[in-house]
Amino acid sequence: MPPPSASKNPRLDAAPHKQHTKQSLVTSALETLEISCYDVLSPNSIDALLNRKCELPVLTYEEKFVISRFCVNELLAETFLEVVLDKIKAEKESMGHELLQSLCRVYVGLCRKRGDSHKAHALTYRFLKENFSEAPKLIMVMVTAWPSVFSQNSPLCKAIHIVCKMKAYGKVYYLLSKYLQWDTEPPGNIYRTITSTLKALLEDKNLTFQKSSWYGDDLCPAAWDYVFSLDLLCAQLGWIWTVSHVIRKDVWPNLKMWLLRTQTEEKQFKNVSVAAIIRLLGRLGQQGLKENVAASVEDLAKSITEFGTQKRSKDLPWEVQLAVVYATHNLAPSNPKVALKALESWKKELTKPVPPAVTKCLKQISFLCS
Repeated sequence: MPPPSASKNPRLDAAPHKQHTKQSLVTSALETLEISCYDVLSPNSIDALLNRKCELPVLTYEEKFVISRFCVNELLAETFLEVVLDKIKAEKESMGHELLQSLCRVYVGLCRKRGDSHKAHALTYRFLKENFSEAPKLIMVMVTAWPSVFSQNSPLCKAIHIVCKMKAYGKVYYLLSKYLQWDTEPPGNIYRTITSTLKALLEDKNLTFQKSSWYGDDLCPAAWDYVFSLDLLCAQLGWIWTVSHVIRKDVWPNLKMWLLRTQTEEKQFKNVSVAAIIRLLGRLGQQGLKENVAASVEDLAKSITEFGTQKRSKDLPWEVQLAVVYATHNLAPSNPKVALKALESWKKELTKPVPPAVTKCLKQISFLCS
């Protein structure tokens, strides 16, 4: 449930000429990239790189020019990044690979200028999770714009290395192996990484909630990093495996243990870790929907609803309640009527205003029901 985009919903009192200028800049930039784009990793280029006959291709003049136009203003940069994401999402099946490469390079190049590796990793997550055509090659293209973009030791970065290695093949695999240093620092084992990442999420004392005018109380970026990494890794092993080895074996026992603690007892896990786990369940269940195992996902949705309506639900922290709401929304397609009934019942008992995102969740589920 992303908040409304500023680029899509300009302020009504915004100066018309400024809005027009912004749209013109974006349109002109996209046209420039479309005209100048080419395959930066053609078969000949890959051979030359593997044989050490050339260096990594640098950004083109046109790509540098576009980045320079948008990095001068924070709001303008955010607008352009959102437009690029929307374009990639809308034209996933029809966009030429050369243009997609150029958009990736500019997107990552702009992130580099702003020191925002989180957004670059999030784009990589999308390519791998949504099975974009030639995703490993796109990741190598991103490396040409920011060579050290995947050198961090974050959970999501580790997951990207593991999944990328699983999906890559042929000469692109050897190219990635060379420039991501897989020979000296091989990606970890996917099964052990899932276990260790889940343990780290539960035990990380530095995670916090952060206030949001849209979501109410959201997870901090570090918590989302854990969620996205586990979501990406589990997606490679499928829904049935995830239910058996992650949800039933690790997640539910820990959630029940946390829930049974009284207010006077010291809880083993922080509330933010519990909220993150619930948000993770919402995302994992979407893999089950994708694999057409709706009945199994419906069982998960029911368990999450019951967790949020235990006899001690009045003592359930507000932030955890919100996590249950958003996870219920994620899983609503498995049984929209049950999801809507549960959320409306929860809302009736509230004495505080609900965040705008919750209201939109209810509207979307109502639409599914109709």
